[in-house]
Amino acid sequence: MKEEDIDDNEQTDSSDSNVDEKIEKEKRELLNKVLSGNLNTKRDKVGFILNNNTSARNSDIELAWSYWKTFENDLFNGISITKEELKKLTSINSLTRSRARIQNEYKLFQADHAVKKHRGVLANEMKNLAVEEKPEGLETYSLYIDETGKTQNYLSVGSLWVVDGFKAYLAYNEIKKWKDKNKIKYEFHFSELSKNKLEKYKEFFLTFLKLNPTVGFKVIVLNKKGITNINSAITDLTFHIIHKGINHENSTGRAPLPRLLQVWIDDDQKGSDQLKIENLKERITGQSISDLYLGEFHAVDSKENFGIQIVDIFTASINRKIHNTGGSTNHKDELADFVLELLKFDLNSINLENNETDKSIVFNLNY
Repeated sequence: MKEEDIDDNEQTDSSDSNVDEKIEKEKRELLNKVLSGNLNTKRDKVGFILNNNTSARNSDIELAWSYWKTFENDLFNGISITKEELKKLTSINSLTRSRARIQNEYKLFQADHAVKKHRGVLANEMKNLAVEEKPEGLETYSLYIDETGKTQNYLSVGSLWVVDGFKAYLAYNEIKKWKDKNKIKYEFHFSELSKNKLEKYKEFFLTFLKLNPTVGFKVIVLNKKGITNINSAITDLTFHIIHKGINHENSTGRAPLPRLLQVWIDDDQKGSDQLKIENLKERITGQSISDLYLGEFHAVDSKENFGIQIVDIFTASINRKIHNTGGSTNHKDELADFVLELLKFDLNSINLENNETDKSIVFNLNY
């Protein structure tokens, strides 16, 4: 048995009372690896392909082709293949087993209903329902979202918009190499910034931007005065930044619809995170946005997840400059100035008097 196939042969003990917890744990581990680009096993790599190639969710041939082109390009040129080369590549059957485990057990990166029905894995109660099928080759909006300011005068919700997951994966690999070269073991979080780490934080943010020229940033700020339910306000702001952000991406032609929307938030509190996610999905579905399809919405671990770390620095930089006006400055102000200057963001454009979520303005920033 190949080492890469070991993860295909794990058996779930149906007699184990903790089977659901085991599957949930594996699911979360897979999500964190896929989003961090930390792809060690074949299953991790299959999960990455399913996350970023919607056609691969429906077709095992598309899955294999994309897998070979991405991870075995020393053997496969993406155009043609000989019989001898095919023998050396990861087999389609092996990839299919990983895909089936991810879709059927973890319930991630699901195929369309018609395909699931054909594969015989669609629940009986769903088989006769009329459902909207997604277009083939659907591209994605992959959003990383963070908030700050719960205990301060202003709430800020920021988002990082990734529209090319394969390019982001290459960038993540380069950043990991940079971290290893510089012997950096810590995560990048604004709140944990110290003076001696300042230059590395700057380099991290700049390197990410250079390697990801297609990403975008969006932020929304609200005056907390008169607001009693902070968590509800954050959910409202998060909805608005998604909804208005989609309209901006589509209307400007930067990333037009149709698209699959995937949302990742920092893993904070399991119960409240899940409630927030369900509220967001319900409200976005209620907008009936033509050609928008909902994909994965999950809270994920920030460890090794550069998307979450970048949006943390971005959002906290704005929060820092809003609240620290006219006082003494230090290394955190210097980082905030550096980030906002890179993104050419004018703080004076924010209306700090507004305390109505429905009237909050989303600021769209591209590098």
